[in-house]
Amino acid sequence: MKKLLFTLILFFSFVFGYSQNLNGTYLTEDYNSESIHSLIKVTYTFTKDSLYIDTYDTGCGIAAMSLKKISDYEYKVTDTIYDIYDENPVSTTTYNLSFFPCIWDKNSFAVYRDNEIIDIIKKISK
Repeated sequence: MKKLLFTLILFFSFVFGYSQNLNGTYLTEDYNSESIHSLIKVTYTFTKDSLYIDTYDTGCGIAAMSLKKISDYEYKVTDTIYDIYDENPVSTTTYNLSFFPCIWDKNSFAVYRDNEIIDIIKKISK
């Protein structure tokens, strides 16, 4: 059932497609009671070419990534981990993130990492 729902989101996103601007802050929504995301809410904060993921309320950083737009919905993400002492890069991971608008709310997006759904986020501020 969950796969059908997200397939419909994807389909209607393309049928009613529009150019999106993701700048601002988004909060994860509960969509799966078995998911870790239902225990810990996180914010996705988009700037021009970066994405920051933090724990909600405390603002403790989880990830900071650079974004390169591939299409209106898809981004190439570079996630670099730095050594806390000398600030040299320790590892770099590259993957795709896609943000498809939800048909029930134009301020909500289904988040896919390499074509697998990982979150649903809703805009909370500009």
